[in-house]
Amino acid sequence: MVPRRSRSWKEVKQELLRDPAFRRAYEELEPEFQAARAVIALRTARGLTQEEMAIRARIQRPVLSRIEGAQAMPTIPTLERLAAALNAKVEIRFVDRKNHPLRRVPSIRVGGSVSAVRERAR
Repeated sequence: MVPRRSRSWKEVKQELLRDPAFRRAYEELEPEFQAARAVIALRTARGLTQEEMAIRARIQRPVLSRIEGAQAMPTIPTLERLAAALNAKVEIRFVDRKNHPLRRVPSIRVGGSVSAVRERAR
């Protein structure tokens, strides 16, 4: 019997993406994946654990875990609190279907200082 070679995630993903329904569903989840990757990258760059980050952002750790696992899309107020906890700000922009910025459509800047976010939360 010939041993079966295990396949990498990249190979499995490429095979799955050939199915139009799967591809469409996968692409629809891209905003959640982008938010998750951004939060994880900043949190780890700042050397914070999920628990430390959740305390700073004043959210529950399971909520942060769901955001980082792309299982939940955070609301704008939650994004503001996450950004403030990371000493960052959120910028939302609209792009066309090919991911090119749209002309004459400004980015939306969300958030401010940590104290401003705390004031709004009260």
